Amino acid sequence: MSSENDVNVVVAIDFGTTFSGFAFANKVKPEEINISNIHLNNIWLGRKGLPKTNTALLYIDECLEPNRKWGEQALIYEPSRRVEQVHYIIERFKLLLDNDAKDNWPVLPKSLDAKTVITDYFVKMKEVIEEVLEKRCRVSLSQVLFVLSVPAEWPPHTRDILRDCVYKAGLLDESKRQSNNYRLEFTTEPEAAAIYCLSYAGEDFSPGDTYLVVDCGGGTVDLTIRTLLPDKTLEEETVRSGGLCGSTFVDQEFLKFLRLTVGSEAMDQFKKNHYGSLQKLIYKFFCPEVKLPFDGESNEYEPIELDLEKYCPALIQYITGETKERLENEEWIIDIKFDDVMRMFDPAVNDIIDLIHAQLERLPKQRKLKTMFLVGGFSESTYLFKRVKSVFKNRIDDDKIINPPDPIAAIVKGACYYGLNKNIVKIRILKWSYGIETNSEYNQYDDPKELRFDGNRILRFNVLANQGDKLEVNKDGKPREYKPLSRNQLAVTFKLLYANFPNPKYPSQKGVKTLGKLTINLPLKGYGTDRIIEFFLRFAEEELKVTARNKITLESYSATFNYPRDGDNPV
Repeated sequence: MSSENDVNVVVAIDFGTTFSGFAFANKVKPEEINISNIHLNNIWLGRKGLPKTNTALLYIDECLEPNRKWGEQALIYEPSRRVEQVHYIIERFKLLLDNDAKDNWPVLPKSLDAKTVITDYFVKMKEVIEEVLEKRCRVSLSQVLFVLSVPAEWPPHTRDILRDCVYKAGLLDESKRQSNNYRLEFTTEPEAAAIYCLSYAGEDFSPGDTYLVVDCGGGTVDLTIRTLLPDKTLEEETVRSGGLCGSTFVDQEFLKFLRLTVGSEAMDQFKKNHYGSLQKLIYKFFCPEVKLPFDGESNEYEPIELDLEKYCPALIQYITGETKERLENEEWIIDIKFDDVMRMFDPAVNDIIDLIHAQLERLPKQRKLKTMFLVGGFSESTYLFKRVKSVFKNRIDDDKIINPPDPIAAIVKGACYYGLNKNIVKIRILKWSYGIETNSEYNQYDDPKELRFDGNRILRFNVLANQGDKLEVNKDGKPREYKPLSRNQLAVTFKLLYANFPNPKYPSQKGVKTLGKLTINLPLKGYGTDRIIEFFLRFAEEELKVTARNKITLESYSATFNYPRDGDNPV
């Protein structure tokens, strides 16, 4: 019989919008856990020293099976001019799970969908994980607990999609799915980052200390405020928040600048025919020469020269007319001025500052913020760090706004730590409201007429837990009691609902969705409608577990729901 005692190694996967990676650690007792014992994989496709690889896949020809090229190799792929091949470089496909990111969804070939692409990427990731675990730990995948971190803003159903992808990729054994559910856990990205920051702070933090973590990634930026409790566990102080304002949006602004400089037609042709060269322009020129060094100090800035002949010669052939004449006279060199770079940075940076303001406004008045941590790849931007310090210097001491060591690994190492000690998170704030659909008597004074149906009845959203409520992890909530509608009813089906706002009233309201159903038998007809059923909610780790119990027979029925997919998600 499989059990959690079979787990010897924890592997955390940071599946990012632009970069992905994993960390691993041998399972030890909670008191023996140390962040230094968590190892970050830094070998990708033969190259050492890389904490992550690009979240990208290459598909070739009509069969659309993933080519061996993935990660960085997929992104910089240049097709052969000798052999005509249909090829697709797919990136940023993580965003396909986020309906709020529709404007940034990549375009997929008709025969591909989000689940297929994510599964294919996990297949490639699996090959590296297996090789590393065999060399470093001498274990197989059957001895591994996987932890996946997800954005704070993602709705519940996305975990089920990722769970399917993990099994289909072979990271977990599909034939043992029912008994192996304990081998996959989820945590949110800001929660994982908060755990990492706590381990970094060490003895500097005392019970009652509250801190803000701003995780600035490539695509998303996630925020959370946590307090250290006396038993060294964490309490969530505010609802986690986030937005699409990561570092790749600075890259996009650079490409907009280039489009205005060389012309839209030239950029369209360059992107279509030389996508690998376009990516090299970003990673070989823009990031090291412009984005990383920029500190926002105008008096020290000197215009940066973009030499098209050196960095993107393939673009030149598509530039025409007066633009071509002008650039020829300037020897194909484009000057990038201070104000140009400011315009590239400020949309994303301003959004991050707005997100921080909003989080601080939610902080309870009795709590004082001790530290603000900036983590994630974008947090290493000197300009972003300076702006945040400047804006919030009156709210928090200057030396308490920190960019901890190895910030790009904060999520994946924190997620691995969570897998080693899931009890470190004690209290979470609900991101959603949860409840049961009930058939109730219609009230002509309070209820909308259009929701009334036969028998003077109406369907209501009976709230069990509200958005913003603080609940202890792995502890049953207060039970609610329900009765059957008819004397001869042999079963009751509970329809569990969730909503993205507090105090929902009706299942038909916008923003209310079905999470799942649980049926409980009622074999004793003689008790009529007095057969009481207790219903419990338990928020276990990052999943919701429900239990219904017949108070007469004491029979219990439990379920961990497979979350439904949104109809407008391309999965």
